[in-house]
Amino acid sequence: MTPVKIDENNIFAVLSIGSAILLVVLVACGLFFVSGSFALGVAAGGIAALANSHWMYRILQRAMGLPARQAVRFAQMRYVLRLAILALYITILILYFKINIFGLLLGLSVLVITIIAVTVYMATLNGG
Repeated sequence: MTPVKIDENNIFAVLSIGSAILLVVLVACGLFFVSGSFALGVAAGGIAALANSHWMYRILQRAMGLPARQAVRFAQMRYVLRLAILALYITILILYFKINIFGLLLGLSVLVITIIAVTVYMATLNGG
């Protein structure tokens, strides 16, 4: 098996695919080993984390094409809007759908776990 070449051109794709694979594995394990409620929490949190990261990526890509002053305002306003929508989503899941909080937290951490794994992978490849 050859090592995957990860650079600035494909890092977001590697993180997205890795996070999606990890999410599927965690949901399946949660379903088989814990409960359906836990697996649903993991799925809801993971989908929110992945959607949030893709949304942030698109915002930053668009901001890079704007003049400096306009880009700052553009990114800041969308940052606040994105966080408000994510907070509302999580609040609705917890208060109205009674989602499993531990599963939700694990799902929201999927991207962080993947970032750590990719960092360790890249460090070991570079003799770190």
